[in-house]
Amino acid sequence: METLRIAILTETLPAAELTLQPWRYLGNLAQALQGEGHEAVVLTSELGPKVWNGIPVKRHGTRGDFRVASGLRHIVHSAGADAGLFRLTATLFFTMRHRDAESPRAARLAGVFLRPLHDGRGLARRFVDPTMAPEIRLDVHHAGLYLSRILGTWPDATSQVDGFFFLWESDRRVAVAAGLPAGSCAVARHPFDSFFLDRKPPSLGPRLADVLGTPARRIVFAGPPEASRGVPDMLRLARFLPNDPPTQVVLLLRDSAYTEPEVSVTRSGPHTTLSIRGFLSQEEIRSIYRTSDVAVFPYRFVRTGLPLVVIEAAAAGLPVITTRVHPIRELEGNTGLVFVEPRNPRGIAEAVRWILDAGGRAEIEPKTRKWIESTPDWKHVARTFVSVLQ
Repeated sequence: METLRIAILTETLPAAELTLQPWRYLGNLAQALQGEGHEAVVLTSELGPKVWNGIPVKRHGTRGDFRVASGLRHIVHSAGADAGLFRLTATLFFTMRHRDAESPRAARLAGVFLRPLHDGRGLARRFVDPTMAPEIRLDVHHAGLYLSRILGTWPDATSQVDGFFFLWESDRRVAVAAGLPAGSCAVARHPFDSFFLDRKPPSLGPRLADVLGTPARRIVFAGPPEASRGVPDMLRLARFLPNDPPTQVVLLLRDSAYTEPEVSVTRSGPHTTLSIRGFLSQEEIRSIYRTSDVAVFPYRFVRTGLPLVVIEAAAAGLPVITTRVHPIRELEGNTGLVFVEPRNPRGIAEAVRWILDAGGRAEIEPKTRKWIESTPDWKHVARTFVSVLQ
């Protein structure tokens, strides 16, 4: 096997412990490439640590090079790498209209779509929704990607990028329809995290054990405190649950404003809703999943390529309820996920009752096991990327 030196290109590089998508994806991929015997290095414009997720980091100080395809190829070339991996963005597609004939071509480039490709109708609904207005700055990129498609810039990318990777088949079809060559487009499904597949006994730790207690039933949500994630629906969920058994609804709200978790409690009849704001460790999150009865992720809009919480909760052994929104609706049918309509806490409550009281769990567990067993691991994903980069 030919050994490659592969550069992971990212203009910004948050702290590894934040484990945020899309950087978490790039870190896992870099580790998998190393595991396959290749040399991986992270190239970033930021000053920071020399090692990130076990991968050496080098600084490329010209920030603008990360925003044009010719600049990305220049970074790869100057680092002495054979190939470069990067996130595809709207900005890059707009700059690919004019190819720099003098940019070095020896290195190969592969781009990965770590944001879903929403259609115009879905974006229109999202941007006219007043409840999600505070999040507009987070979603401008999605509008830019859509605009770059309809303006016909995508065919220009084929002369500058050698391979295009997707997490979803539906997104691959959209990209091919927009002008990317089918032969250069591949789907690399997101692997399950072995950490959450581990079945060792849960350990909540001292700062959570007393807070959570041992309720008769627990429903859990994890994610940022954003309306697009369905937080308003989770806060209303207890109103629609049957009085028996008493249920604890736990919201694990990732919020960098809190150095230590801060807990707020509301009651609705016999039920309790706990909102825990702050950053929790992966061990704490896994333990909460392992001591819960069902996970609920009622997305109204998905901005990451794959909401990790969905597959992490499923990996931890929880039944998962989510919503029919792009792109996770592609998983409906044979994965064991239970789907309801967005903005419908009553529908969520009905799904909870079906899973926990009407035998639904026994029906979905075999599907979830098959989904996990049939999903490629990081080694397979790394080999898929290398097949294009060699």
